[in-house]
Amino acid sequence: MRLVNVEALKKNLGTEDKEVILYRELLEACQSIGLAKTPEEAVAFAEVLDQAGVVLLFRDKVYLHPDKVVDLVRRAVPIALMPDDDPSRDELKKLQARKEEIDLLAHKQVRRILWTGLGLSVFQVGLFFRLTFWEFSWDVMEPIAFFTTTTSIVLGYAYFLFTSRDPTYQDLMKRLYLRRQKKLFKKYSFDVDRFVELQKKCRSPLDASTSIKNRVGVDLDLEDALR
Repeated sequence: MRLVNVEALKKNLGTEDKEVILYRELLEACQSIGLAKTPEEAVAFAEVLDQAGVVLLFRDKVYLHPDKVVDLVRRAVPIALMPDDDPSRDELKKLQARKEEIDLLAHKQVRRILWTGLGLSVFQVGLFFRLTFWEFSWDVMEPIAFFTTTTSIVLGYAYFLFTSRDPTYQDLMKRLYLRRQKKLFKKYSFDVDRFVELQKKCRSPLDASTSIKNRVGVDLDLEDALR
């Protein structure tokens, strides 16, 4: 019978304008409209309201709109609240599997590029060694070696000006990887926007970037692929 007066309690609290009130305000309101005669009865009635889902008691505060709190919790950890037969789960898993295949392919292509760069560097050292001790002399090769080194420094400085990043091997690997990944997304018609949307909706921890990070050794963000 007391629950019939819940509407009067809500009007007294002004739930249309307020989202959260103090716990003592709820107890005072219960006593002011006659739902409880003593503070102990007010505490017991507040627990009944909490169990009935009319309000949500948390520490010293009372949330007057539990449905809104549930929506916030759903956004924070929706994967735990989504039903098992939700089609978003299956769609996300398929996109994750496809993205992981693309990531692995991009990683292999980047590794081939880096190994090619290593081969060219070794070839250059061997060529300069040959020219220095067999074909020419150090007097001839010293200016060539100097200008070659200076050109590398200039290229590194230009890289910093255009990218605003330090010319490190890890940053170069990351940029190469993101470029190859973006091209493969376009080639295989991978819907990146849909994948990001599902990840934000489901907040799934099964992101393929974790395994790629372990392989590549640098932090990779899917949002960078959209730039």
